[in-house]
Amino acid sequence: MHTMTLHALLGMSLIAPLTVAAGQAETRHVWEKVEITLQSQRAYENPYTDVQVWLDLQGPDFDRRCYGFWDGGSTFRVRILATAPGRWTWASGANVPDPGLQGVRGEFVAVPWKEAELAEKPCRRGMLRPSGNGHAFEYADGTPFFLLGDTWWATPTFRFPWYDDDTPRPLNSAAGFKDYVRYRRSQQFNCIAMIAAFPNWA
Repeated sequence: MHTMTLHALLGMSLIAPLTVAAGQAETRHVWEKVEITLQSQRAYENPYTDVQVWLDLQGPDFDRRCYGFWDGGSTFRVRILATAPGRWTWASGANVPDPGLQGVRGEFVAVPWKEAELAEKPCRRGMLRPSGNGHAFEYADGTPFFLLGDTWWATPTFRFPWYDDDTPRPLNSAAGFKDYVRYRRSQQFNCIAMIAAFPNWA
């Protein structure tokens, strides 16, 4: 079961992915997705299973390996983010000898969000975590988070159709995923629980 905030769901449809070309330093915000694109220079029989790619990411009080994924053809992507303001550097690696996937380096500078930007999208405060007493949730910056959720087990099925446009539809058989998100958001819900896949559903 996966739980996602409605702020994040809305962000997926309203904000274009950020892509940083290899070797290019840019300014990003804390907790904002940075997508690194790598191009393999070799062909693989099954890149999905044969190739692992990663970035070794370093920043203020942070030093971790972040794994990526194959995105078709010769394209591999790794998605990272900064957990604190400052300079962040990354270096790519792979489990196969491929100059397009290994030894690529880059950097970016992370800056904090302004208060108005935080009020617009609270998830910019960082990932959710348990509060100090273990009885509640809070954002990474310590701001309290009250979980108000709904259960949509069948989200990945035909029961929640996806429309590329943002045209509102009535809540009937024509309604789509975005319509239900809009409705629950208007009621101040901030979470849904769903099952990623129903193997026995068409």
